[in-house]
Amino acid sequence: MLRFTLRQLAVLLATVLITGWLIHAVLSAAAGAHPIPLSFVSWLGHILFGDFGPSATTGRSVGGLIAARLGVTIPLALISMLMAGLIGVGIGALAALRPDGFGDRALIALASIVAAAPSFWLGMVLVLAFAGGLHWLPPGGFVPWQQGVGGALLSLLLPALALALPVGCGLAVIVRDALVAARQSAYVLAARASGMTEVEAFRRDGLPAAGLSVLKPAVPQAVAIVLGTVIVENVFYLPGLGRLILDAVTARDLTLVGGALVVLVLLASGTTFLLQVGFAWADPRRRQRAAA
Repeated sequence: MLRFTLRQLAVLLATVLITGWLIHAVLSAAAGAHPIPLSFVSWLGHILFGDFGPSATTGRSVGGLIAARLGVTIPLALISMLMAGLIGVGIGALAALRPDGFGDRALIALASIVAAAPSFWLGMVLVLAFAGGLHWLPPGGFVPWQQGVGGALLSLLLPALALALPVGCGLAVIVRDALVAARQSAYVLAARASGMTEVEAFRRDGLPAAGLSVLKPAVPQAVAIVLGTVIVENVFYLPGLGRLILDAVTARDLTLVGGALVVLVLLASGTTFLLQVGFAWADPRRRQRAAA
């Protein structure tokens, strides 16, 4: 497990270095300069140690501006991941109850359609339905956490659902296939042959196997949510990191753009690292191989 963790850490560092170089090169070209290794090392080193420098347009600390926006982006991403997990497990489990039946085919067909829908389009549809039609939720904007946790969470519900729906529906297909395969696995069939009921055999042997097979494809789904916050925040006018990036690009504040993009890369790469290592520790087969 230690070797696996170190390998994932090396992937994280390589991702940050490569994407950081690309960001630095693009920003240098936009400023009319040529990127050189020494300037890149100095630039990335300052950012990784929290020294983002001042904003070119406001003069305020870029690090402070970014930190203030993370109070919106991180909760939005976490709520979206929770919603996506509930949607994926719920729809996938329902579809797996009657494999190849009408309900299974209808649910998976609908889930496949929603999974292919862009989150910004889903966001507009949700605003029309729940804010414009039913008046249940605010259409956009954000109530600061200081003014009430309830109001802040209500502000994030529709954006989080817009992010979670395509990811959760994509996950539902994976969950359905994993549950059907687990039900027909040799472990479950052997347990049933020994006298256990189908439900008992599936609960003891099939469900853990299905859960483990879903963990690996769930990682890119979670990363998609983190990156998708950039689009959804602008659709719902949320003052998060994605909105900050758009405003900085519009104002040609290259210092702010660079710092915000590197933080976004760190969030996505850090999510990948934590989930890969966490899921690996949750897999008893990997722990057994590591102990051998």
